[in-house]
Amino acid sequence: MRRSLTRQERLRRSTDIRELFSAARRVESRGLRLLFRNNGSPTTRFAVVVTRGSGGAVKRNREKRITREAYRSLKATIRPGVDLVFLVVRRGSAFAERQAVMGQLLGRAGLRVPDGMTRP
Repeated sequence: MRRSLTRQERLRRSTDIRELFSAARRVESRGLRLLFRNNGSPTTRFAVVVTRGSGGAVKRNREKRITREAYRSLKATIRPGVDLVFLVVRRGSAFAERQAVMGQLLGRAGLRVPDGMTRP
């Protein structure tokens, strides 16, 4: 599986992201929220949002980079056909901690494929 995020794997339209904020299911843990819903396609789409209270643009962009990299390491274990938004509400997590929290959130939401299986 490709580790990079293709155009089809990104939530790019602001209307799609707004719809997720208004109608998606949510799971929360240690400074990170996961908003998700089925999208009816075989592709899982993803976006990162960092709250403005998390510091200046440089700090918010760093949080986005860490979150995107953690998602890339987990995306092979996520079931297809879901729109995801990770909302970072508390900054300062290291990569390993962010990856662990994201894995927990995906598991609690029921979005992980069974152990030992990965998506193609």
